[in-house]
Amino acid sequence: MDASTLQSWCDRLGGAGLRSTGSEAHEATIAWLEQELLAIAGLEVRSDVYELLRWRPEPDGDLERAGALRVRTADGRAIDVPLVGAVPYALSTTQEGDLVHLPRDTPIARDNAEGRVVLRDFPAPSLTYDVLLAGALHVSDECAARAGEVYDRPAFADRPIHADLVAAGEAGAAGIVFALDLPRAQVAGFFEPHSGTHFDLPAVYVGADERELLLASAADGARAQVSVNAVVEPGTTRNVIATLPGLSPERIVIASHTDGNTWVQENGAAGVLALARWYAALPVEDRPRTLEFAFTSGHLHMSREGTHRYAEQLDAEFDQGTVALTIAIEHLGVVEVDPVPRPDGPGRELQMTGGEEMFVWPVGPSELLRAAVVEAVARHGVGPVIVVPGVGTPVDGQVPLFGSFGGVGTHFHRHLLPTTAIISCPWTLWSPSFGAAAIDVERMRRQILAVRDVVRSVEDAPLGAIAGDYLADRAARAAGKSVAPDPLHPEDLRT
Repeated sequence: MDASTLQSWCDRLGGAGLRSTGSEAHEATIAWLEQELLAIAGLEVRSDVYELLRWRPEPDGDLERAGALRVRTADGRAIDVPLVGAVPYALSTTQEGDLVHLPRDTPIARDNAEGRVVLRDFPAPSLTYDVLLAGALHVSDECAARAGEVYDRPAFADRPIHADLVAAGEAGAAGIVFALDLPRAQVAGFFEPHSGTHFDLPAVYVGADERELLLASAADGARAQVSVNAVVEPGTTRNVIATLPGLSPERIVIASHTDGNTWVQENGAAGVLALARWYAALPVEDRPRTLEFAFTSGHLHMSREGTHRYAEQLDAEFDQGTVALTIAIEHLGVVEVDPVPRPDGPGRELQMTGGEEMFVWPVGPSELLRAAVVEAVARHGVGPVIVVPGVGTPVDGQVPLFGSFGGVGTHFHRHLLPTTAIISCPWTLWSPSFGAAAIDVERMRRQILAVRDVVRSVEDAPLGAIAGDYLADRAARAAGKSVAPDPLHPEDLRT
């Protein structure tokens, strides 16, 4: 599990550019991972193929060039506005209307948006460190020092952007323009939302400088023409599952997803591959349980989320005694990037601090598993981390108590499978411009070793000890108790 091999794998993943779900680039990534797995002695590799309605920007893989925005001023001038890019899953068409700025506290409705192009600011961060720190199981010193601060990351922008797109479509808007307060070049190719819902209007992103132009143009009564060029077509994608037999058929599952658009999103696949190699090198006598390494699809198309699909299968199998633990790992080894005041223009800019990005490590209601995670974190010096029982606030009267783990681990956790997960949400998650500099593979290696140690410390424990209170939650669900809401949106708004 050396850093140079991890670096080469991350370069293969990140260097492929936009791997949108079901695209040729994405399938090529899956096929490469599959070949790496087939080369590991002892692994049994299979695919689970399923259908989706894919959205592919034109030119293929280039969000920045897949959109266009032209402003027509009141005095008749036409201004072509440079873009961050097209909004994923926006309607492929060209539409025009009066340009109107609707602040974030103004609901998008028919009376203010119909027939118009809406200028909307990117959602401001709403999560504070205090939410994560409250009830935390372990907090590193760097994170404890941030009590009272806002977690200034795009962690939860997906849902308000999705809601704006739905509202604008229902209101009959001609289009929508989302404005980030960051320089266009730093966030070019930004990929949100990843809900996988096909929207009913064209939509694009602009940067901070372009926002100023559009605000002035809207105030002067300008019109705007919004274009998106994308191919929407039926397609398929697949999950790849590699099974490594152990002494027991009970499985410990380690998973990440395969679609992404940066070196950060998704490098977890490299971590899962590294763990598969490490475990396969052990004699079967040193593997008390069967290991299953899952490379799931659909995270950039969450209406067809492959981890959700896989979790449903595992949920059905848990009561048969063949599933012991699930672990999801995402966005590893991230270098810290902070938004800071911009010295030479409006808004802010992203600046690499030289430090390590904070990540959260959710772990469900299992005392054995929680102790193993805290011990592994301390042993490997993984950097700024908050070990949490869940992301967000607990909800009484539902199972599980915390409905979210912040990423693909949510799907395992929500299906009441014993779960722990690694997740971070840096600005570099969706912004390709930072390239390979966005990650530190040595830190990534430490995180992977910590995951390995969690598995090693619990792998021969009784299933009941690993599952902890998940067993009570499963019994409560069977008795009719409410389950945390499904986080997935529909693929087609008309169904």
